[in-house]
Amino acid sequence: MASNIIKKRLLILGGNGYVGQNICHAAIQSNNFAAVRSLNRSGPPPSATTSSPNDQHHNHLSPSLSQVEWISGDIFDQSARQDAMSDVDTVISCVGAFGSNEFMQRVCGDATIEAIRTAKEVGVSQFGFVSSAQVYEGSVGLKLPASMPMHGYFQGKLRAEKELLGSYPEGHVIVRPGFIYGLRDVMGGGRMVPLQFVGGPISFMGTRMGPISSLIQAIPFVGTECS
Repeated sequence: MASNIIKKRLLILGGNGYVGQNICHAAIQSNNFAAVRSLNRSGPPPSATTSSPNDQHHNHLSPSLSQVEWISGDIFDQSARQDAMSDVDTVISCVGAFGSNEFMQRVCGDATIEAIRTAKEVGVSQFGFVSSAQVYEGSVGLKLPASMPMHGYFQGKLRAEKELLGSYPEGHVIVRPGFIYGLRDVMGGGRMVPLQFVGGPISFMGTRMGPISSLIQAIPFVGTECS
């Protein structure tokens, strides 16, 4: 029996990063989308084309990522955003980076804010955003002084959330993950760091040790990252 479900087209902003690659992989594997594309400054990641035995950390993603339409472009370029969003129904932004506070305000905030505005202009119906576990009223992260490291990261994410809520009150999804871990290339050039050896035990302690986990979750800043 033929399905009457009309599959939507998905655009992922920042799909060649660690989180973005896994979102692309999940989208392809779900078979819920007619097309999955990603706009990134550098185009496809190595894992979209590499599946050699010497590249085991990429093998499970390669078949999916090879099906993504990779678009090389600057997210701060309005014409690039418009072209990438021209015929899509849903956009997910997982754009983010670490650096100076000014840099993080721009990448973690302005990039998604400009994308939201363009999406609204071209008629995108849904917008998703990968934010941070620290973006909630009263969090320690949002109380950091402007001179402190990570201030720009959390404030940028907060500004992007506010823009999204205002532009897509009924068509938004905001995800606020804590510490994200796994085998990833954080240095470039294929030099992998096994963050799961740190993140796994932290997650276990924060979620699966009963009363001890409850105590850990009650610790400001640390608790939200562990849970």
